[in-house]
Amino acid sequence: MTGGSGTAAWLRQQIRDSGGVASIALFFALVVILFSVVTEAFLTEPNLLNILRQIAPLVIVAVAMTFVITTAGIDLSVGSILALVNALSAISLQAGIPWPAVVVLMLLLGAAVGLLQGFFVAYEGIPAFIVTLAGLSAIRGVALLLTKGYSIPIDPASPFTAIGRGWVLGVPLPAIIAVAMLLGGYVLFNETAFGR
Repeated sequence: MTGGSGTAAWLRQQIRDSGGVASIALFFALVVILFSVVTEAFLTEPNLLNILRQIAPLVIVAVAMTFVITTAGIDLSVGSILALVNALSAISLQAGIPWPAVVVLMLLLGAAVGLLQGFFVAYEGIPAFIVTLAGLSAIRGVALLLTKGYSIPIDPASPFTAIGRGWVLGVPLPAIIAVAMLLGGYVLFNETAFGR
């Protein structure tokens, strides 16, 4: 009797501790079941691979945001930074800059924007919410100014497009990059002070 009540108490504690995650997992399972029943195309291989490709950027951003949130921070500007980097990538490619240099330059630009905002948070004592909210508006404005609100085409033959559209052994390259980031983030999180 004691063992049974101890197990029940343990189970209740687990549900209480991870109820949020469990409810999200349950909702996800229900949505998958619903779409599987409502449409025949949902569980097809092309659709699942398309979903993998589409969620890859979100996974990459989520890995980085995990580190921000675990340090009691917040960054509202990640979407705007992504838009700015994408716009400048297309502009740089149109200007004839080699695609490997574009990748490196855009990574450095993203890091520079993060460092600038981090400076105001860490050294000026301005709350991250305020800094990144201001950054969100300013950076999005710069992206819109550069693009004038229009898409910027790039050469479909450029190897740069393989980053977002390429395939490796039948799996979308963005999904592989996202999984690599996820695994790298997991290892980094658990092997550093972040996970402690």
